[in-house]
Amino acid sequence: MTKKSFFQNWVNPNFSNAFPTSFSGNPFDMREMMDASRKSIQAFSEAQQVAAESIQAIMQRQTEIMSQLVQDQSAVARGILAEGTPEEKVARGAELIRETYEKAYGAAKEVGDIANKSTREACDIINERFTACLEEIQSSAEDAKENKSKKSDGKKAA
Repeated sequence: MTKKSFFQNWVNPNFSNAFPTSFSGNPFDMREMMDASRKSIQAFSEAQQVAAESIQAIMQRQTEIMSQLVQDQSAVARGILAEGTPEEKVARGAELIRETYEKAYGAAKEVGDIANKSTREACDIINERFTACLEEIQSSAEDAKENKSKKSDGKKAA
């Protein structure tokens, strides 16, 4: 008798007979597992939707900020080039630059707040699903334990 390689055994149709066609010893209900998987995928999809909407909001807000920044810079340039003494121009330019900086800082903070809020929302969705998943696993394991003890009690009585 010649020894066959793993691959030859794996390709052999009789090799598949080594595996049970049904997993009757499976302690978990397959419907419950499929439902849990569906809920998890749905939660990840919701979190992804929140992230996508956040990215859109951030991009839109950054576009608005850039447009406002260009307008502000034009105002600074006009203010500096306006008539007046050099000292007045420098003072006016410094004031305009300070105002522009404060607007840009506020806008950057706003964009950061949008990102933080959406991250929190997405994490809350994932966390909620994770917690529910753990509860489902625990409940399923307890149900399997009860079913097993009922079966063993039924065999003892027979």
